[in-house]
Amino acid sequence: MSTHDLIRLLVGVYIVGALLLFGHLLTQKIRFVRRGRPEDRSDQIPRRIGIFFTEVIGQSKVRERLAAGWAHAMVFWGFLAFAVATLDLLWRLAVGGDGVLEALGLTPFLVVVDGFAVAILAGVVALAVRRYVVRPTYLTYYSRESAVVLAVIALIALSHLGERYAGADLVEYFGYAHLVFAFGFLAYVPTSKHFHILGAPVNAVVQPLRDIQKMDYLDLEAELDFDGGESYGWNRLNDFAWTDRLNLLTCIECGRCQEACPAHATGKLLNPRDFIVDLKYHAKGKTPQGDQAGVAREAFQAAGSSLDGVPLEDQPLIDHVISSTTLWQCTTCLACVEACPVDIDHLSMLLNLRRYQTLDVGEIEPEYQRVFTNMERAGDPWGHGEHRKTETIEKLTGGGNGIPAPRVAEPGETFDVLFWIGCWGLYDDRSIETTRATLKVLDHYGVDYRIIGDAEVCCGENYRRMGNELQFQMNAQMNLELFGSVDFKTLMVTNPHCHQVFGKDYRDFVSAEEGAEALPFQVVSVEELVNALVRD
Repeated sequence: MSTHDLIRLLVGVYIVGALLLFGHLLTQKIRFVRRGRPEDRSDQIPRRIGIFFTEVIGQSKVRERLAAGWAHAMVFWGFLAFAVATLDLLWRLAVGGDGVLEALGLTPFLVVVDGFAVAILAGVVALAVRRYVVRPTYLTYYSRESAVVLAVIALIALSHLGERYAGADLVEYFGYAHLVFAFGFLAYVPTSKHFHILGAPVNAVVQPLRDIQKMDYLDLEAELDFDGGESYGWNRLNDFAWTDRLNLLTCIECGRCQEACPAHATGKLLNPRDFIVDLKYHAKGKTPQGDQAGVAREAFQAAGSSLDGVPLEDQPLIDHVISSTTLWQCTTCLACVEACPVDIDHLSMLLNLRRYQTLDVGEIEPEYQRVFTNMERAGDPWGHGEHRKTETIEKLTGGGNGIPAPRVAEPGETFDVLFWIGCWGLYDDRSIETTRATLKVLDHYGVDYRIIGDAEVCCGENYRRMGNELQFQMNAQMNLELFGSVDFKTLMVTNPHCHQVFGKDYRDFVSAEEGAEALPFQVVSVEELVNALVRD
């Protein structure tokens, strides 16, 4: 057997081994994802196909970062081109002959691949400079792994160019080197954060297409097996849906969510990147490295808890992997979700962990508990009480300004606009002038409006975002019954939180007869209505 034949045999054995290893590792990942709870993501197929071409092939979200984004996109597009060229090379070296591309008359495509090889090298240099020279503060995770990956990518590009343009005696050896690097990288991908090469396209296509500002609905009437470990919120990997598990595996640890998070910017323990990465490392059976995970481990050790005999996916997450402190520091602003280039839904996971603390164990931060107590006893987050609303209604017509008394809705009455003053308008002295001015505008334009008056209670947004789904749903049903006692076309609100909850979250409680997720009235802000009045 000649030296050339021996190399050819060894490379062939190596490729088969790499493919078997890749298949084994990928199967493990798929099994991990499939163990998650069912979640239907088969809706809006045309839109999902569009996302595949824009976000995945077009790299639209990645390219939002001008330098690093375009460098990453060039590497991605180059790999797509390499996939075709590598298969052609494999055919030529294994079977012989001119290759598939030449047989199909597509040999000029290899010139395109050459261009991408140069672009990949430029992208690798740009990414290396960014990570190891410029180095933004949010790039803190495992830079050695990134160095290995960048080096291998560069070797794949260089070996392709060598196979194309080296001397005749070296061409085949560069070809074999290219196959070794390419298939070695393929086997390595499932073991590293670069699994996002495979996971991100799927994650993008199956992302939730509902309005992400709408919080998850929780069916409180569902029969749960509490003895079997079921709960309203989440505290185990077994509670996660398959889509959430895919989220964890897809995270690329890029830190964009950290950079966008207002809680992290103010020095709080919460870091949305660490939140996802620590869960991912726990799922792998590794010790999470984030600061908040260290605080969680200290709390777990201080409690004297034991995990002997507890399977990994049944182990508690709160104050073991995720610090309970971080759960209450999130403002639910969705900046992390918007910033993520691979469509991870941080908030859904965090909110369900927060629900576990609130609904299942009742361990609530004192500041949050005060809000719950105030809303239950007084009907508002500050605990002012019913009398404050009466005083505010009186102030709205005080001062001799000539403004007529607000028209309070009577049961069964029909009118055009229900003016929902909201907690700020009813309880905050600084907002009274704004409310009074709004009433003056409505009267000036002859709008047929009413207010609820003393019967108005909080929209309940604090309940839902703080994890108290039980109180939120009770609050929502109370307000919907209040709305149902009168007949109106438009609900006008002064507060963006009320706009969010009434316009989006209340759709969970609309009966099927009224249409799927359709409200019997339109929700608008005072700015929208006044703007329309002025324009008309």
